[in-house]
Amino acid sequence: MAAVVDTADAAAAAAEEPSSDVVPNADPAVWRGVLGDDYEAIQELIDLTDPEATKSPAIIDIYNGVPQDKDKKNKTADEAPPTPPDENTMRRCIEDHRALRASLTNAIRFYHARQGDVPAASRQLARHLLWRAERNMQLEARQTAAANAGEGAADAEAMSVGEARSSHIPRELMEEGSFKAAGRDKQGRPILCVRARLWQPGRFAEADEEEFAMYMLDHIEMKMNGSKTESEWANKTPVGEQWVVLFDMTKWTTANSDIATVKRLIKILVVHYPDRLGMAIIFNAPFLFSAVWAIISPFLEEVTRKKVLFVKNNRDGSVNQQLAAVIDPEDLEEDFGGSHAQYPSPAFV
Repeated sequence: MAAVVDTADAAAAAAEEPSSDVVPNADPAVWRGVLGDDYEAIQELIDLTDPEATKSPAIIDIYNGVPQDKDKKNKTADEAPPTPPDENTMRRCIEDHRALRASLTNAIRFYHARQGDVPAASRQLARHLLWRAERNMQLEARQTAAANAGEGAADAEAMSVGEARSSHIPRELMEEGSFKAAGRDKQGRPILCVRARLWQPGRFAEADEEEFAMYMLDHIEMKMNGSKTESEWANKTPVGEQWVVLFDMTKWTTANSDIATVKRLIKILVVHYPDRLGMAIIFNAPFLFSAVWAIISPFLEEVTRKKVLFVKNNRDGSVNQQLAAVIDPEDLEEDFGGSHAQYPSPAFV
């Protein structure tokens, strides 16, 4: 078996989601010059994950929904999808893979994330393509439903991507402020601010929490500056293709602790947004958080743990110098010792 569905079954590609990648589709010779020996490995990665032509038994099983053993090195990367993908999902998976082949940058991120291990990267990328296809099919269904609702002339062209993504998220979750975009760091990377004290474990359904997390990550991803030249991709993911997460642990208590949700979010980040994290700043973590960190940190890969910075606020209210070295105080909210007004909740961005 070389494909789950025939090429003829793949319908014309639907409009792709906005992408931060601004590198033009370069001549293969340009990429080969930038990537060196990695170029052939990345081409192998793309070939292995092609739903129409893969010859890898492991990838064929993934696309057929056959349960797989977890990767011992990456506990979250090789879990089977909840149900075998249907024909429409595979159609969209094929479309997304064609876009992947046209622009190498996403394949390079997965290759970097697995440190050049092509078989591991191919399994992770195949899982991601299925996940993305399933999400896009859900998105298209919501847009179609909006277009058929007949609520106004604007609905004739369907709701926007952002509206469709957030249409099933409880408004209270959108407005509580636990997750929001909060400017950029000194390297231009967009900042996702997480207010731990506002999180209320068990208040919202697990599916709503995950949908909201993905909505916010997509929103932050669209704010990235992107890469301008192919040379930026040599040996690493460019800073223009990454984000910063600022965890505000001020007034956090164990009542806000939700290990199960944290593990789910880590899985989403590790599997579906590899090498996007530029830095994670944990601000004002109380002593009790050390016990939580001891539980969370083993689920993070070593390369990710090295990106974590713990900082405390200054007693006089001024900005911590380690924090100021990463984010300009003028772009930091007053709670962090900066001078910027409160950034809006995601429901209004």
